[in-house]
Amino acid sequence: MKIPNPKSQNKEDPPTRESGDSAHGPRLLVVAGEVSGDKHAAKLIAEIRKREPRAEICAAGGDAMEEAGARLLYNLVDMAVLGSVEVLRNYVKLRRIFYSLLSFIGERKPDAVVLVDYPGFNIRLAKKIKQRRLPVRVIYYISPQVWAWGTRRKKTISRNIDRMIVILPFEKGFYADTALPVEFVGHPVLDDLKVETSRGESCRRMGAGPHERVVALLPGSRWNEIRRHLPVMLAAAALMKRTMPELQFIMREPPYAFLRFTENAIARSAVPVRTVRESIYEIIHASDIVLVASGTATLETACMLKPMVIMYKVAWPTYFLGRMLVKLPYIGLVNVIAGRKIMPEFIQRDAAPERIAAASLDFLTDDARYLAAVEALRAVRARVGEEGASARAADAVLSALKTV
Repeated sequence: MKIPNPKSQNKEDPPTRESGDSAHGPRLLVVAGEVSGDKHAAKLIAEIRKREPRAEICAAGGDAMEEAGARLLYNLVDMAVLGSVEVLRNYVKLRRIFYSLLSFIGERKPDAVVLVDYPGFNIRLAKKIKQRRLPVRVIYYISPQVWAWGTRRKKTISRNIDRMIVILPFEKGFYADTALPVEFVGHPVLDDLKVETSRGESCRRMGAGPHERVVALLPGSRWNEIRRHLPVMLAAAALMKRTMPELQFIMREPPYAFLRFTENAIARSAVPVRTVRESIYEIIHASDIVLVASGTATLETACMLKPMVIMYKVAWPTYFLGRMLVKLPYIGLVNVIAGRKIMPEFIQRDAAPERIAAASLDFLTDDARYLAAVEALRAVRARVGEEGASARAADAVLSALKTV
């Protein structure tokens, strides 16, 4: 059976071979379904190809994985960047991709399937691979955050995964009561944090003076995040501007699909906000503090030692369900790693402009509080590991292929 491949209709299919054929490099299928997973998977693929130039790597993911040298079978990221309603509309398409990937695995017999985050899709894919007794190793890179939801899904994961590669320091211990081999490699964000320019130069490039106080707005990358968070952040910015007129506000230009909404929201705002095309790291680098949606961006901000105010808003049914299921006292990843609330976080109804503005002004007007926050973030960064996570993850994947 020929697997549909709209991304590469004119490309020659890789030759069929038996798994482990020494005349070729390893054959891998890598699956990632969101923007961050696509980015981390791309770095993993690049590191694997450095070590195994003959590796045959196919992927279901996004453009970054294709640019890293994978043959992209399906673009899952284009669907994931949309809101939940759009994902539901794409259910039939996702289901078709899911079963096509299972057919691909059964027919092409890769040496390993590497699953990157994206738990709703990937955990189910791992289960089906094992149920069908497909002769392939299943490696999971970037553990699903099941530690936030209790232990029920941990048993499912340990039964269906052959090797787990984790990026947070406490995750290895979380699986200690299972037989699942787990390796901690550190967080790949540490490989991205280098900014070549000084803070003053970054400010100049984004239209702010080197001595101005700069606040970055990071409302998220998905539609539901931007539409819920950005208006609140803009209202908080307006309140902050009344107290500190010298404040400047910047945010990264959003994906094109959300550009009109963003421009209209800023136009209606009582405070000017510059949208810039620089990387998120340069934006954080230029800022004094960051208003940030809960997610990986909180860890990126923490590792750049910038105090932040965390917020998150979801649909009320999702919130009430989460309250019942989530076992952690914090939502911000930086606070989870610290084991205490070192950065203020405001969720749902508490994510009000007045509260966010007050917490932000506390950092900006109290030097002692600001410096204490920086030191707390320094401790978090030390716990996350060292640079080179993607390289260590590649070594772990290739090592797993040598085990029986």
